[in-house]
Amino acid sequence: MIKEIIMPKLGQTVEESTVGKWLKKEGDEVEKGDVLLEVTTDKATLEVESFTNGVLRKIVHKEGDTVPVLAVIGYIAGSMDEDIPEKPQEQLQEEKKEEETSVVEPVSEVQNKSNIEDKRIKISPLAKRLAKEKGVDITKVSGTGPGGRIVKEDVLAFGEAAGSEKIAAKTIPVKGMRKVIAERLQQSFQTIPHFYLSTEIDMTECVKIRAEKLPKPAFNDIIIKASALAISENHEINSSFKGDSIEINGDINIGLAVSVDDGLVVPVIRNADKLAVSDISKKRDELVNKARGGKLLPSDYEGGTFTITNLGMFEIDNFSAIVNPPQSAILAIGRIKQKPVIIDGNIGIRSMMQVTCSFDHRCIDGAYGAKFLQKVKGYLENPKEMF
Repeated sequence: MIKEIIMPKLGQTVEESTVGKWLKKEGDEVEKGDVLLEVTTDKATLEVESFTNGVLRKIVHKEGDTVPVLAVIGYIAGSMDEDIPEKPQEQLQEEKKEEETSVVEPVSEVQNKSNIEDKRIKISPLAKRLAKEKGVDITKVSGTGPGGRIVKEDVLAFGEAAGSEKIAAKTIPVKGMRKVIAERLQQSFQTIPHFYLSTEIDMTECVKIRAEKLPKPAFNDIIIKASALAISENHEINSSFKGDSIEINGDINIGLAVSVDDGLVVPVIRNADKLAVSDISKKRDELVNKARGGKLLPSDYEGGTFTITNLGMFEIDNFSAIVNPPQSAILAIGRIKQKPVIIDGNIGIRSMMQVTCSFDHRCIDGAYGAKFLQKVKGYLENPKEMF
């Protein structure tokens, strides 16, 4: 009996995933537990295993296709002779049907030139969409389809030829990781009443103590520890707004924003307040490597209660971040730089760092946020308490 391979739901917030690479081809025998393909979500690349024995009868969605969760992406059968449902086959032919349908495109919509106002362009819907995505001017493309119609191959050929001359404008589809980031941050900024508190922290002692440690922790490791300890003394920072209630989370799970090719992900260091800086360093290094290799599991990035984002390595002095719901606060870190500072009436050179914390005002008031930031500052200016 033929069985469907469906796109798995990988995490509570994942609505679609991309077929990364099929490791089996049509006609291959498969056993339960064999890896069939790799699937890419907005945060990671995961392996999909076969749930039964049989033959990979049909691949419905090829590599690179973005597919809603729980949609059929292939079939496993007892043999290659078994019939498969027709609906996915019709979906595979959708592109072909589009190519066989022509639309007449007025030049005036493409390029407003009076001397060609009455000219009309015959182009398939697929070619038209592709031209828009690649920024190709269809008035300059010669059609090779029936009756001079522009088809997909004409747009691709023109784009390749033009690519060697200049960089064309293009439209980038909002999908995958970028789509999730856009939706979540838009929702956050529109629904959460943000307020921001900034302070400057003297990191001179942190610089010294870090230089003495082997292996040497990253500054992020020390900041994670300081933030976790400060949260343990200011529990409301570790909260989530639930409409008619505010939930204080029991565990202090610190997320660290990590830049990847398509955007960013936020792997989570759990119970950071109970970990030594050296343990935080090992865990942070492991998670960052997994994130940049696209190997994060849902358990690596779910359950965060507070987030840290650092742009200091890009020589940014200060910035404000958007709260990552359902959390209530996010700490933005600027670079550490030496500057003259007045200490006890004398001018000295110190290693200073600016930070800005964004808060959800529904859960946290200004004075409470300020007390939290004071604690973070205190731990970082006296780091021996953390080691």
